[in-house]
Amino acid sequence: MSEQLTVLFEQLRGSQPPTPFAPPDQVRRRGRQRNHRQALAAGSAVLAVAGLGTGWAVGAASDPTPPPVSPAPPQSLTPAPSLTHAPPTTVNSSRLLKPEDFAAIDGVEPADLDDQGPNGPEWPWMTAMTYCPDYRAADYPTITKRHDARGLSYSKDTWISWEIVESYPDAVANMADVRRAIATCPTYQFPDGPEIQQTVVAEQFAGEDSLLVRVKRGSARTDYMVVVRVGALVATLAYMDGPEPDARAMADAMAARLR
Repeated sequence: MSEQLTVLFEQLRGSQPPTPFAPPDQVRRRGRQRNHRQALAAGSAVLAVAGLGTGWAVGAASDPTPPPVSPAPPQSLTPAPSLTHAPPTTVNSSRLLKPEDFAAIDGVEPADLDDQGPNGPEWPWMTAMTYCPDYRAADYPTITKRHDARGLSYSKDTWISWEIVESYPDAVANMADVRRAIATCPTYQFPDGPEIQQTVVAEQFAGEDSLLVRVKRGSARTDYMVVVRVGALVATLAYMDGPEPDARAMADAMAARLR
């Protein structure tokens, strides 16, 4: 056997290969290219597996499908009613006091107020403060925004009184104007007449807002102004000669007529 191998090796030693062997540098370059292709293939396989894994994770997170959410009911676009700005109200005769409302004075006779202009009677405090030097109508902006007004006078023998009911878009602001007017003119002098002193003696005792104002005319007489607000309506009553409890009691009757 060894002799046969020796003869075979001797034959091969002198034979040329069927294809010439490549140079060493080319062999090494081919080896590097083959390794690079194998690395790229392995990387692509990893990315493909990772992509599949990610897709499965997303699908699992979104499955099962959540139940549909019921839409919220649409919000109303109608603004809430304002407590300050009330709708304008027409003043009809039912808003004014009736003779039977004067519980302390029997037999009161109503009558229309004199000198009412095309827009009704003037603002009550304009009349009351005609001779106050610090009174300026422009300081009370609600006067020009008044919507409606109506008034009556009431009398029995020598006793006389009057009431004016007004409607304002902002009756709360008008009450603020009334308070400002009283604070501006607490004391003033009638020409060739008595000194006038105005004092708020009660507030917030009837209706949605109210005032009881004592008006002293020198030492001769004490009158009262009763102011009541209900909604957009403001009623002002001049109650001559008091007494104070009788004037204050009129506020409830005034508020009842305004409602």
